[in-house]
Amino acid sequence: MVRELADERVRYRFGPLEQRGLIAGWRGGQVISVAGGLVVAMLSLRSHPTVGGVILALVFVSVGTAGACWPIRGRTGEQWLPIATRWVLDGFGGGRRRVADAPSVGHRASPTAEWRGMAISPPQHRSRRSSRPTGVFEGVRLIATPADADHGWTAAGAVIDARARTITGVLALRGHDFALLGPDEQDRRIASWSRVLSSLAREGSDVHRLQWIESCLPDDGDAVREHVRRHAVLGPETEPGRSYAHLVDSSTPVTRRHRVLVPLTVHTGHAARAIRASGGGHAGASAVLLRELVSLQRQLEAADVTVDGVLGPGALASVCREAGSTLSDLDAPGDGSTEQIGRARATPVEPSLAWPWPTATEASWDAVRTDGTWHTTYWIAEWPRVEVTPDFLGPLLFSPVRRTMAVTMEPISPSRAARQVAHARTSDLADGELRRRGGFLVTARHKREREGVEQRDVELTDGHAQYRFSGYVTVTGPSKDQLYQARAEIEQAAGQARVDLRLLYGEQDRALTCTLPLGRGLS
Repeated sequence: MVRELADERVRYRFGPLEQRGLIAGWRGGQVISVAGGLVVAMLSLRSHPTVGGVILALVFVSVGTAGACWPIRGRTGEQWLPIATRWVLDGFGGGRRRVADAPSVGHRASPTAEWRGMAISPPQHRSRRSSRPTGVFEGVRLIATPADADHGWTAAGAVIDARARTITGVLALRGHDFALLGPDEQDRRIASWSRVLSSLAREGSDVHRLQWIESCLPDDGDAVREHVRRHAVLGPETEPGRSYAHLVDSSTPVTRRHRVLVPLTVHTGHAARAIRASGGGHAGASAVLLRELVSLQRQLEAADVTVDGVLGPGALASVCREAGSTLSDLDAPGDGSTEQIGRARATPVEPSLAWPWPTATEASWDAVRTDGTWHTTYWIAEWPRVEVTPDFLGPLLFSPVRRTMAVTMEPISPSRAARQVAHARTSDLADGELRRRGGFLVTARHKREREGVEQRDVELTDGHAQYRFSGYVTVTGPSKDQLYQARAEIEQAAGQARVDLRLLYGEQDRALTCTLPLGRGLS
């Protein structure tokens, strides 16, 4: 929701998370929990029509009602039940700890005439059997899209998710000094970004989802030193030069680099017609994905956003591999470059990049360990309820801890959005009438949800695009103690940004993938 104030500065206010249910706003799980308590209580009374049976029946009713209505860390008992059940079953089946089979697959090599001398020809880097990711990475693999000389497209990296039937490519963006711009310039750039999003929500669009992923990573300070070397007016032998060099060296432990990625996802089922028209199979899906990526890149450049290009296979593998990288690995130079379609050479997939996923994962109740690092992922349960300026996420984005923030957005076509709004309005009217007849309380939250639906209807009538979105924040540390310290800092920064972070207990391994360029995060 947007409102123009007297100072002519555009401010934003997010509506509450819609929590509609089957009956009077109650979810199906809540209804089952209360009904189950009543049924068990009735059976208890029939089998033991005594004072003890009455007390036992009251206990069953209380337990069923508490499971439906009593929130524990943001969730009621009926919401915790499937999570706890899956957690226990994973523990019995060994699903919390998974080790990849890639190291044991090996490579294929052909003996030569020098075989007797214990020398063999160079490995061909072809596995004897297919190595497949397990756990949350099952069915996910990295490919290099075919080059197209007619369109000037070089090979780009893409992630195929067989379970979700999606293919995802990634654009690398270069951040501007947005926080230092004036209010008018900030509003202008926000309006340009809104126009880009509106174009993706058109009727018949092949874009399934869009993400933006902002990561804060440790840096060894070499980029700062190189900048000083190139632009310094005074040499290092002068007193000011030595003083500045000392300042740069002393700031290395707290130096951070920020990376912004925009993954774009195409659903092979929704875009089946376009994929068949482009040749079908992986080649057709890759062609549709690259076409949408190039179109998005041009729109972003027209919106005054600096785009470095489409991530190539090596660069995309490096991004995926960072989920299990230690701080020292990130400080080391690696293939973090981008290969822009039509302007740079294709980078072949090296054998070391053929397995970009963590080789081992171990999930605990509130964290997950991947190789040498620990991660905790939060869900942004509530966005600011008060009116905020466009830079309201500054405390989160500028926090010095190693973390990744991702927002997954799904464009909704105008016809589908109109049907959803009509259904929501009808549901609100029915729930309101049921509450009135049953004497249920109508809270301010229910009123605000109804106002949000009416506002969406007005925006659709005015021609605005609709999106479904969800945000996640992953905090990373080299040890569990350091992870807990980073969590405390990020929770404090979230409070300053007026967003409500909810730790996803029992789902940390799945939640981690929501901050990777996989297009996940929405049901």
